[in-house]
Amino acid sequence: MTGLCLHTALVLAATLIWYSGHTSLLFAKPATNATTATYVTTAEIEAALRQMPPTSTTYDKPIKTVDTGAYKVTIVVLRRIPGKTADSALLHDRVTEVYQILTGAGMFETGGALVDGKPVDLTSEAAGPSIRGTIQGGESRRMGPGDVVVIPPGVPHRFSKLEGTITYLVTRIEAPRP
Repeated sequence: MTGLCLHTALVLAATLIWYSGHTSLLFAKPATNATTATYVTTAEIEAALRQMPPTSTTYDKPIKTVDTGAYKVTIVVLRRIPGKTADSALLHDRVTEVYQILTGAGMFETGGALVDGKPVDLTSEAAGPSIRGTIQGGESRRMGPGDVVVIPPGVPHRFSKLEGTITYLVTRIEAPRP
């Protein structure tokens, strides 16, 4: 993992928060009294990766969460193993996700319609209320190390095919409740 990849993900997450359709934030006063930035180091990410049980088919490990007042931002590391990972899609109600592939590759499907959806509470993984189902009419793209995808709330998504074990860094940005 290079510092550039981590830097890219963190800058992308900060930019997404800043410009996420709330242009009034450009001129608004901060919602909190926060006076410092929050850093996630390469060492913290690597430590989370080392904690992954070798036989776990899917591993979703939150590393750090920051409540900015307007948004809750969580940095997560995930691993998926081909053939043993559920191939159902997810759609998150209030969470934007930014994926950055660290190792491995696969086909990532987004968009289309989510059918046969069932509600699932992913609050413990910082993904909030979500729906799990099947994508119809989605678009697939190959993703590999260093690639980044931004998944807004309401967009179905899944890895439809893995070329081996894949690990990726996820920035989850939870919008305030309406």
